[in-house]
Amino acid sequence: CAPRRAKSLTPRSLLPPRLALPCPAPPVIAHATHSAELGANFTSGMSVSYRCQPGFSLLGDPSVSCTASGNWSLPYPRCAVLLCPSPPNIDKGNHNSQDLEVFTPGMVVNYSCEPGYRLWGEASIYCTDSGNWSLPLPQCAGTP
Repeated sequence: CAPRRAKSLTPRSLLPPRLALPCPAPPVIAHATHSAELGANFTSGMSVSYRCQPGFSLLGDPSVSCTASGNWSLPYPRCAVLLCPSPPNIDKGNHNSQDLEVFTPGMVVNYSCEPGYRLWGEASIYCTDSGNWSLPLPQCAGTP
């Protein structure tokens, strides 16, 4: 029986360095754009930042990085639709959306006054892309 030879181990320092894998194009995030140039190559350590389209708010870290394994870092950011709070009430008046709970950009609310009061200003306001109601609010004033 022939004697067994021990396997020779090469110290890690003598091995060739592992090459970092390139990343594919940055992930597509719904309602967002990123800072990368079209057709760019992405290598380990490079990062890309995202911005949401008007009417959307960015949730999470706006940047992702290309890792040595050739993947983009997680979690990806996401864009959520901006919502307006409930429309403000006006003294001696009402609005036509009392039963709604969700107000998205572009939604219009119309105001009216109680009997004996007159509406001053624009009767309508709308939910803006920044998640606020347009101003100024109308007012109801008593008629003499």
